[in-house]
Amino acid sequence: MKVPAIIRFVCIVTWLALSGCSDNEPRQKSGLVGIALQSHQNSPPGLEGYLQSVDYVTSNGINLFGMAPEWAELEPSPGTYALQEFVVNPLTLLDPDKTKFKSYILVLKTIDTNRKTVPADLMSASFDDPAVINRFQSLIDNLASAASIDRVSHILIGNEVDGYLAANPTSLSSFSSFYQQAVNRIHQKMPWVRVGTIITFNSLTTNAEIFNTLTPHSDFVCYTYYPTDNTNPNWQMRAPADVYSDVAFMAGQAQGKPFAFTEIGYPSSPDNHSSESLQVQFVENMFDALRSYKERGELEFIYYHGLYDYPPDFCTPYAAAQGIDPTYLCGFMNSLGLNQYATSEPKQAWPAFVAKLKNW
Repeated sequence: MKVPAIIRFVCIVTWLALSGCSDNEPRQKSGLVGIALQSHQNSPPGLEGYLQSVDYVTSNGINLFGMAPEWAELEPSPGTYALQEFVVNPLTLLDPDKTKFKSYILVLKTIDTNRKTVPADLMSASFDDPAVINRFQSLIDNLASAASIDRVSHILIGNEVDGYLAANPTSLSSFSSFYQQAVNRIHQKMPWVRVGTIITFNSLTTNAEIFNTLTPHSDFVCYTYYPTDNTNPNWQMRAPADVYSDVAFMAGQAQGKPFAFTEIGYPSSPDNHSSESLQVQFVENMFDALRSYKERGELEFIYYHGLYDYPPDFCTPYAAAQGIDPTYLCGFMNSLGLNQYATSEPKQAWPAFVAKLKNW
């Protein structure tokens, strides 16, 4: 799922992470937890409103921030890079004293769910075309010299890549080659960074080939997870109790690699077989189910989705861009937040989330 920017230079992500550790170093047990930073209807406009959300979450225990630009945004024309707006500003302006965020993560969207998101002049080329690979490696090289890039601990190549690759199965082999070379280049240029890609939880059972092809090249496994009912196409939620078995399944599928979540959440809408009380149960079960993995150093980070509900006019154009029926998706997206969009008032799940953070 694509996260909208509140201001142009961010597509917000805040998470739980292990900052800059090699595989030979002891893994820390207390990492970072984060949350998608939507604003609410009465937020001040622009940067002021965004910083208000930053202060709100960091005062309650959030301590990792992330960026998620599309490749085409970072390279608007061949060999020309727009890193200041999308990468450098978030790294340097939101927390200049380095007192709020312990680390940052960066999602480089070469794929964004159902869409291929590469520069326009490369759109018709295969992912393993030398021109595509060379251009992306040049982007990595430029990122490696960006100001404060050492604050980035994790880079993800593509968001929910199984969406596009399932619809375009002949692209899997070429993307795998592209991905492996991108991982190697990041390791070479930014050796402190851990690299992965993002897979939806549901693809583990519906299209395991994608997961099994890409995982061997990854430093860690990264999921988006919403416990929807796969037997029902209408974005209906399963019981919050399922989070325990789902987490155990995801950990097992990682086959000894640490795992993480760039999106994890549960709506509160009755249209999606949910409620505020069920959202509370999910939040509490999520932290409880993940605690043992965190304590063993097997959990890289968590990114909860999200702080506020989406504005009501966001879902329909988003669904159109992704080719998804908005009928039930919009009930899902418009109730994902832990706080109300229209009033900014907390839902029942927000104090439960904050309480779990204090003991995390």
